[in-house]
Parts: sequence; structure tokens; C-alpha cells
Amino acid sequence: MAADQRRVTIPGLEPRRKYKFLLYGLAGRKRLGPVSADGTTAPLEKEQQRPPRLGELIVTDETPDSLRLSWTVAQGPFDSFVVQYRDPAGQPQAVPVAKDQREVTIEGLEPGRKYKFLLYGIHGGQRLGPISVLGATAPEADTPAPWRPATEAPEPPAGPQLRTLAVSDITPDSLRLSWSVAQGTFDSFVVQYQDIDGQPQALLVGGNQNKVRVSGLEPSTSYRFFLYGLHEGKRLGPVSADGTTGPAPAGLTPGEPGPRLSQLSVTDVTTSSLRLNWEAPPEAFDSFLLRFGVPSPSTLEPHLRPPQQRELTVPGSRRSAVLRDLHPGTLYSLTLYGLRGPHKADSIQGTARTLSPVLESPRDLQFSEIGETSAQVSWMPPPSRVDSFKVSYQLADGGEPQSVQVDGRTRTQTLKGLIPGSHYEVTVVSVRGFEESEPLTGFLTTVPDGPTQLRALNLTEGSALLHWKPPQAPVDKYNVRVTASGAPPLQGSAPGGAMEYPLSGLELHTNYTATVRGLRGPNLTSPASITFTTGLEAPQDLEAKEVTPRTALLTWTEPQVPPTNYLLSFNTLGEQTQEILLPGGVTSHQLLGLFPSTAYSVWLRAMWGESLTPPVSTSFTTGGLPIPFPRDCGEEIQNGASTSRATTVFLNGNRERPLNVFCDMETDGGGWLVFQRRMDGQTDFWRDWEDYAHGFGNISGEFWLGNEALHSLTAAGDYSLRVDLRAGDEAVFAQYDSFRVDSAAEYYRLHLDSYHGTAGDSMSYHSGSVFSARDRDPNNLLISCAVSYRGAWWYKNCHYANLNGLYGSTVDHQGVSWYYWKGFEFSVPFTEMKLRSRSYRPPVAQGG
Repeated sequence: MAADQRRVTIPGLEPRRKYKFLLYGLAGRKRLGPVSADGTTAPLEKEQQRPPRLGELIVTDETPDSLRLSWTVAQGPFDSFVVQYRDPAGQPQAVPVAKDQREVTIEGLEPGRKYKFLLYGIHGGQRLGPISVLGATAPEADTPAPWRPATEAPEPPAGPQLRTLAVSDITPDSLRLSWSVAQGTFDSFVVQYQDIDGQPQALLVGGNQNKVRVSGLEPSTSYRFFLYGLHEGKRLGPVSADGTTGPAPAGLTPGEPGPRLSQLSVTDVTTSSLRLNWEAPPEAFDSFLLRFGVPSPSTLEPHLRPPQQRELTVPGSRRSAVLRDLHPGTLYSLTLYGLRGPHKADSIQGTARTLSPVLESPRDLQFSEIGETSAQVSWMPPPSRVDSFKVSYQLADGGEPQSVQVDGRTRTQTLKGLIPGSHYEVTVVSVRGFEESEPLTGFLTTVPDGPTQLRALNLTEGSALLHWKPPQAPVDKYNVRVTASGAPPLQGSAPGGAMEYPLSGLELHTNYTATVRGLRGPNLTSPASITFTTGLEAPQDLEAKEVTPRTALLTWTEPQVPPTNYLLSFNTLGEQTQEILLPGGVTSHQLLGLFPSTAYSVWLRAMWGESLTPPVSTSFTTGGLPIPFPRDCGEEIQNGASTSRATTVFLNGNRERPLNVFCDMETDGGGWLVFQRRMDGQTDFWRDWEDYAHGFGNISGEFWLGNEALHSLTAAGDYSLRVDLRAGDEAVFAQYDSFRVDSAAEYYRLHLDSYHGTAGDSMSYHSGSVFSARDRDPNNLLISCAVSYRGAWWYKNCHYANLNGLYGSTVDHQGVSWYYWKGFEFSVPFTEMKLRSRSYRPPVAQGG
């Protein structure tokens, strides 16, 4: 807890139980105290219902065409179960199982093949789990063994095999398991069973052992034990055995609660020792057995051997014990048994970690290669071993700290993203496990940044205007120096807030070099320099021609000496100025995407390097349109567009929301806005959710307009959908009179209705489905349809149309398919999906 806290809530306790709490204060690296208090939790007015939980799933009775699955339930009842797997054809299968069953036989499998099975429990309409297991069917039984001569040696066995598992040496709370191996050797073994509460338990045993004692069992209780052998990372087996513990000790009948151990706590922790404390009723136990050691490694790492456990016996009158000769900074598992005679009547478990030796800080902090936005920091490591170093830095006068963790062998680190001319505090700490050393601290100041993007504007015969972008950090003033060969230098200064400096008295047709530096206190910033020539000729005769409602052609006369570039600028009243960089040598440029009935101003400058002539200017006004900002292609055709082409529409008629689209002005009266096209396989449609949300491709070639655009278009009115399909000389279509796509919050759910056409109705099946892509499946299917069929679509389970599938593919239903025209195995070479307002009426042709 933080030093300023004075209270805390302890969650996760059991109802109606007494606890002892110990509070320590931490000062530096020392732990002071404790003070203690007892508290008892309140009873539950109504017992909370815990959700049911699955236990373990295993495979048995392998035949060439079937497997038997059996499982356990760790907690609570289920309403039913579902087993899922993929059949030999790769199709997902689901097998429902009644709630009282704990096994099922899966038939119709292929011989000698591996399968992965997933088991879900159904509870209250929800699917819980899964747990999974791998199984393999047996090979064909009637395949004759290959003949080999009597002198030929038999083939070596495929791997080690378990033989039997036996139970012996039974006590009220433990028993001994022993086993034999039929052939080969194992890396280690795992014993699994369920405790009295139905919780699965596992014991890891070394590969050189063939027996183990299982402790902590309940008297007069039957258990089933499973033994697995671990070999090269694989779990083989199991073999199983049943065992029943002996009766409870005299004076204690089965089911009668005996004395309980409680309040296990740890105090007086040092680097090599700790004191373990506990509570128990007076004279409840004859003695105590304390078993401790490093926690067992995971059963997923069978190459690790189980650690050695140490034991300590304590008289029954004592309630604490000191554990000595421990390793520093090590986590220990602790199990305390209460003994009545030789029998273990109760046990309690916990963990504790010894203190680590004081971790030393790194030494000799130094800085080098200090620039405007970066610097290199270096240090020397401490004598003791460290896992890593943490380098932190922040502005010395306060700011958000940044940190980076580097390997313990690293000695230097480059800090990036610094602010020019700023003072930073830098710290380096040693890290070992969860422990950090005291910080090693130093300070550095980055180089002040200078002005950038220096340009010479409005060049005339004897004058120019220097213009620059100011540095990030403010300066007191700027020093300006201009030199030329054979001419005296010009020097001056500008205020710290200035961005330009006028030059006059320059000589004609002379090359000048201008340098601008910022001055911050006594420090000069990095310079910005430019070379320019006086007397450069500007372009002439700028005009706007062929002005239409959305375009204008600009023309001009080039100077006698062609410039390296032109800078074209234009704007309309109240709008931001736009700039276009054109190559030298051109004398015209067409402006596109202009607004109808709008006045524009245009300026043109010639550029030699970073030198610009004074601008020439002109202005014009675009023509008007019946619908200046058409919402779709149906409105665009009313503006006089009669041929299919790429154009711009405006979502909801808003000039601030332009959308580049392709309009089909010829099919079935025109006015169709195309939002998907497949034609040559040049565009990759195997893409992620975000690509389909915002669109991709070339609207004059293959493309997907984007689900966001589809939602915005169809949400603004009533629309129809048309799908055109072509293969060679064949052409068919499908039209749906009602078409809508929901928002991203609804996963772009598809709604369509009222089919008519010649292609067959393959889309009504998908109405009501959400959109899914390879990286996002809102349906949460076991195997995503988008992944299975290599597309992105409104899949259901899974499709009758797959127009965004793999172009040209004819296998596994993965192609560009329309089932009710060409089936699943034909990939349609040309598709277009397009929408049009239901209220659209083709324009009446003007007769003559």
C-alpha cells in the first residue's frame, strides 16, 4: 500500500471465518513491525451460486474409425454438453451430449489420423469452456504386416509405453502409487486425480522413479488415479488405478470435522531464514510436520526434475517454527500438517519469499553525442549480477517521465524524442527479478534547435524577403548574415517572434548565401542557410480557361530561363490555402475537385532551389450545377453526367464529406454507385477488418469502397442493390429492392429484401448477418468462415455468395462464387456490386 494510505479492503475472503491480519511498515529496505488485529467475516444471507466448471477431457478406446471421449466436471451441474471437431473433409462438426453423460463415442473418422476435440458445457444458455484434447484413430486393422526374414531384426518401438499402475501402503490420508514401464524410458511422469472437492490435482515425478506417495487425502474415500508418461514434450498414456483411503483415526468418525489448522503467516524474514506461525486448538495435534521447498515446475516442462523438499517436525504444543539455511530472494512453498499419532489429520499451505541481498546501483553515468532531440547515456554495471537496467528520463522542471528497459549486458542507451534546448534528469537503476536498486542520477541539456525551411521570396532586381519556420523553443532574437563573392557582407537582426527579414540594396544577377541563427541567452542555435540569385524572372500571363463547375485549366508563359519548379497556390474565401508543387518546364495545370458556383484566387511563383519570384495571380468563378453537392450517382446524373466515370459525391450532401466513387450511368437506366468490382485479380482482397471498413483498391479497376461509406450512404435513404456477374459471353444479374448496411457498432450487419433477376438468389441467405474478416469474427465461430473461405463477407454458416473470395480459386469453396448461378467450385471472373436510390427515375431523353 502507498505511504499515504490508512485503510484497505481485503477481498476474496470466506464467509463466517476468523482471520488474523499483520501490518508491516516499510522504511527504505527495512520492514518494521508488525502490529496485528483479528477479524471475522460476516455470514452470507444466501449462498452465492458459483458457475459450473469443466474438469479433464481424455481419449480412450481408439479404433480405425472412432474414438471415445470421457470427461469430468470440476464444479456444479451443466444443462448439456457440446463436442466440436473437424471431420475428414475439414468441415466443423458439433455433437450434443445430455447433461448426465460423461462420455461419448465419435464415429465416422479416418484411420491413422489425428483429431483435436473441444468440449463445451452449456449452462443457462451460455457456452462455458472449452477444454480440449488431441486423439488419433488406430491404423487399418486388416493391413497385413510386412514379411521379413527370420534373421531380420524387428523394427524399433515407436516410443516408450506404460504397463500397469498399482496402489499400496494405504493410510487414512495417503496411499502409495507404483508402476511399471513396458518398454523405453520417460523424461518424467504426471499423476492426476480429483480431490474431495472435485478439483483436479497433478503431481510431477522424475523419470527415474517408479512410485510416489499421494498425501492430503480424505479418510474412507475412493479415488481414481491416472498416470501419464512424458517423453520429448508429449504426454503418453494414461494407465489408471482406483484406491480407497483407510478409515479415520480412533475418536474421529468419517465426515466429522476434526480440529483445523488456521492463520498461517510469515514473520522475521531475512535473506536466509523466516519464521512460520500458525494457529490450532489446544492439544488438538500430537505434533506438526512442516514440508517446504521451491515450488514444483510446471508439468508443461517435463525436462525439469522435481525439486527436493525439506521436512521439519515440531512438537504439538508449539505454534511457530524457524526455517533456516534458505536461499536469498527465493520463493518457497510451505505445507504444514497436523499429526495425530502417525496420521495427518489436517494441513494448510502457503508461500513465502526470502529477502534478496541489497541490489547495488550502476556507476559512472556519462552523456555523449548530445543533439537537438537525442543523446546517448552510458554507465558501468554493479559488481553483482543484474537482470536488466531501467533508464528513465524527464524534463528537470517537471514532466511525464519516459523509461526503457534494456538487457543486463547493455552499457549504453540512446534517448530519442527529446525537446531541443531543454534540461533533462536521467536515472539508471539495476533490476533483478522484482527488485530495483537506488537510482543513479545525472542531468543533460539538449542542443537548442534553430530556424528551418529558410526561403528567399519575392526576388526582384535589388531585393528579397527571407522567410523561415521558427524553432520549437523560443529565442531572444535572430542574427541574419548575407554574403556574396566580391561584395561586402550584410548583417542584421530580427526580434525573437519574427519569421521573415527583408533584404534590399542587392546587386543584380548575383549569387547570395543567407544564414539565419537564433540566439537564446548566450547560446546560438543551429543555422539555417540558403543560396539565391537576384534578378530572376517570374512567369507571366496567368489565366484560367475552360472553367467548369468542378474544374479549371490554368495556363501561363514561362520565364526565359526555365525554373526548377513552380509553386501554385489557390483558395476560396474563408478556406485554407492549398499548395501544389509543379515541375519546371510546364505551362499549364488543371485544377480538379473544385466546388460549383465558387470564386477562387490563384497565385503562381517560379522556384530556383529555395528561391521564389514574386507571385503572379488571377481569379475565376466555377459554373453552377442543379445539385452542387450530389449525394449519389442518381443525383450526379441530374447534373448532366451521361457516361460511366469516376467522380465525387458528398455524403448526405455535405460539402465537407466528399467521397470518390465510380458511377455506372449506362446499366438499367444508370445512376448506379459501384462499391465493389472484381475483374482481373490485380487487387488483393484477402485483407483485415480495417481495410474493409475504410476501403481499398482503384475505383477504376478492382476495389472495395468501404463499409463505413456503405453505412453512411444507405443510412441516408432507401436504396436498392444490384449485382452484375459475367463469365465469357454469359451475363446475369441479381437485384434486391431493399438494401442497408448498419454501423460499425452493429458490425456492419446486412439487410436486404425482394430479389429479382437472372443470377439466382444467393444473397437473401446472408441478410441479417454481420460482416467478418480474417482478423475479426463477431460470430465467434470455432473456425471463422472468413478464414475457412479466404474472404471477408456477411458470412452466416457459411455462404452461398462469396464475392470477396480468392480470385480464380476453384477449390474448397474459396473462390469468387455465386452458388445459384455457377455453384461453389466456379470462380466468377467479373463482378460488380452497386447501389441506387429506390426513388431514382432515369432522366428523360431530350428529343429533337
